[in-house]
Amino acid sequence: IRCRGSSRARPEQARRRAAHTTRQPQMCLSRSASERSLVQNEQSSSSSLAASPAHAKAAAAASAVEAQLRQRAHAAAPEAARQAARQSPLRRARDESSDDGWPSATFDTSRWRWREFALIYGAYMTLLLARKNYGFWLPSVLSELGAGKGEAGMLGSTFEIAYGSCALLNGILIDLVPPKALLVGALLTSAGVNVALGSAGSLGMMALLWGSNGVAQSFGWPSITNVFLAWFPDPASRGSWYSLLSTCQNAGAALVPLVVSATVARFGWRAAVYTPAAAAAAAAFVLAALLFGSPAAVAAVHGKGDMQVARDAPQRKLGGSGLASMLGKHVLLNGELWLMGASYFCISLVRTSLSDWSAIFLEEAKGMQMHTAARCLFAMESGGFVGSLVAGAASDRFFAGRRGPVVCICSSLLVPALVAILVLDSPLALQAAYAWVGFCAFPVHVLLGLFSREVTPQHLSSSAGGFVKCIAQVGGAVAGLPLGFLQQRAGWRGVFLLTACISAASALATLPLWFTMAQGATITARHGTVADFQQMQQAGSGRACGGGGLAALDSSSRPLRAADKKRL
Repeated sequence: IRCRGSSRARPEQARRRAAHTTRQPQMCLSRSASERSLVQNEQSSSSSLAASPAHAKAAAAASAVEAQLRQRAHAAAPEAARQAARQSPLRRARDESSDDGWPSATFDTSRWRWREFALIYGAYMTLLLARKNYGFWLPSVLSELGAGKGEAGMLGSTFEIAYGSCALLNGILIDLVPPKALLVGALLTSAGVNVALGSAGSLGMMALLWGSNGVAQSFGWPSITNVFLAWFPDPASRGSWYSLLSTCQNAGAALVPLVVSATVARFGWRAAVYTPAAAAAAAAFVLAALLFGSPAAVAAVHGKGDMQVARDAPQRKLGGSGLASMLGKHVLLNGELWLMGASYFCISLVRTSLSDWSAIFLEEAKGMQMHTAARCLFAMESGGFVGSLVAGAASDRFFAGRRGPVVCICSSLLVPALVAILVLDSPLALQAAYAWVGFCAFPVHVLLGLFSREVTPQHLSSSAGGFVKCIAQVGGAVAGLPLGFLQQRAGWRGVFLLTACISAASALATLPLWFTMAQGATITARHGTVADFQQMQQAGSGRACGGGGLAALDSSSRPLRAADKKRL
């Protein structure tokens, strides 16, 4: 190229090369302002040390070594170019996009992310199909066995007790076992239980089987949440997607009557257990064949096996005493989790009381018929569907991934909604009030499940979620018999005033969590975490006192692109 250039351009080219050799190392424009200040401080500290004779001698030696390396690289450039030309395009892309086993910013996981999202969405809908079919086979079983409604209540109570207790106890196992294996096992177990229910001949055996179904179902949502958190690691953007994922509960609950009732009408009550069993078994085989569970599993299969394994491996090495101390420190003695549990207790009590008592309240206090009361409950579910989506997007867009403000605002807005249900008489106005309650109550239920997992280390997230969920189950249990006694003494006015006060208490419990951030929140200007940046600051301050180069500062800011390391 120089031979073909004109003689007039040669002095300008020489002047540019001279300026380039004397230019100071420039900072990458993609770095944040804090990183640029660290680099400037180190450059200033290095220039202050340059006047010492020892430093000048070391700088001269380093320059000589750098010149030798530049000469060797210039001599080896033609051979390297020929080798690169012989490589395949895929191999060149892999070599350029990774270095030292660390992930590159150019690794695109969006295609796998949406496939994993769709798989876990359908998996939980199938789990609900094998769990919400209870009301479709129970009447036929009672008529065949000649049992009463009081004995039938034992089935539902067994399921709730098993589900609630295992939500607290199985958190450790969920954190240690890959979520893919747990999801497949839960689906197959639930399918086997439903098949066994079709041939059970006594109510006691059915209660035992249905309780085991509750144990299997308790592994479903925590495992799905672990898969979700692995694929959506950025707290500032995953709230919207978690809210969208939570709509699978509404979609699954709406799908159950359509599928189960049609099969029962055609094949009898046993179709209510055999159809969900077949769907659960099919979903288990699909997940076993297609689900990866984390980006590390995708990387291991598709040739980037070191991409995430290096970061995830230390989190899985937990001993018995170490695990107990971590659970005590990060879960049982975590004040933030206790505040979330208190808020979840209150909201679960309010939601369960409205779901269980609204039909009786609207008939006795408002004089509504059953189909009109059903519209109010449908409005509450519809409002919850919309509110869950809006709340997740609001926590991402307006609060930078903080869930506390949205939970606090939604809890406080429940107070006027509950008072409105008590004083209004118009059916349309009551439906609007119920939709308002759903719009405010369901987001709290959704976001607290995510929030509890974000404030604890990743390897204890399921334990934290199970701890908060167990407290919420207690709130749902209080909405039954205790509220029934209160209604007999204080009437419906006392019940709704109490629930309004409980909603205010939920808002007060989450007020201290207004500025709580998720652990490991990413910095959008670089590919790392807050912990990485703090480590870089400490290392940078230490080198500023004792000297060092710009490459040493950037070596602590992992991961780095191969091109950045060559430039440095």
